Amino acid sequence: MRLLPRRGGVAVRRFDTAAGQWLNADGGTTVDRDELTVATFNIWFDDYHAEQRYRAIAELFSERRPDVVVLQEVTPMALRMFIDRRWVRDEYLRVSVVGGDTGNYGMLMLSRVPVARATYSRLPTRQSRGFLEAELSVDGARMNVCCVHLDSGKSSARLRGWQLRRIFRSQKTAEDAVVLGDFNMRDTENGRIIAPYCDVWPALRPEDPGFTEDTSINHMRYDARNKKRHVRFDRVLLKGTRWRAADIELLGTEPISPDLPRVFPSDHFGVACRLVRHR
Repeated sequence: MRLLPRRGGVAVRRFDTAAGQWLNADGGTTVDRDELTVATFNIWFDDYHAEQRYRAIAELFSERRPDVVVLQEVTPMALRMFIDRRWVRDEYLRVSVVGGDTGNYGMLMLSRVPVARATYSRLPTRQSRGFLEAELSVDGARMNVCCVHLDSGKSSARLRGWQLRRIFRSQKTAEDAVVLGDFNMRDTENGRIIAPYCDVWPALRPEDPGFTEDTSINHMRYDARNKKRHVRFDRVLLKGTRWRAADIELLGTEPISPDLPRVFPSDHFGVACRLVRHR
């Protein structure tokens, strides 16, 4: 287990059409928004129908155009597939950490909102886990977005508690923050999410379990593990008073093709959340 996390800056890049490549971007100017949509998806690093699955996930986001997208389990091949999309190159800034400290896969953040800076922090971990943080410039104020991927497995519950506390401490001075991604937390760990953070799904849809791994629907997940599972690993947490969560939904809950009825975009479902400004 690594006990001492490392934290460092990560390049924010914009695609330069003239140069034909992703180049470092400046912080940009603030933008005025009454609404922001954020989305998270653990895209599953497995090779199983990977290209087709990643294409299906890209299509979901192409249709919705969230303001901020965070992806976990991003392999070099997956990274290339997403950042080569024309709509991504035309509209989004890119922040990514793939390989190196992140192991065999990493994280990708895409933002249509100016990013003043980005950092990656390695957590105490058995699985090369950390969190990717971006400081967005919205309405002349700072809004932090953190993409997280906590250690997995029931035996890592205590470790996830340490990781979550470390992430929360990193956001102590942020007035507004969104922490989203794959928390790998079971319902018995829900007590770790306390004020000033709001777990958006149960706040907005208390009668809906919101399972993001659900073998009753996702037959690919069952085929891969031969085990039934109904858990809400993927979450959106909101802190602050300037924004409120208006709605939240699951993504990727259908097979990628009628010809492949047991192949889903991932073994997880994604989550998209719409935020609106308090007035």
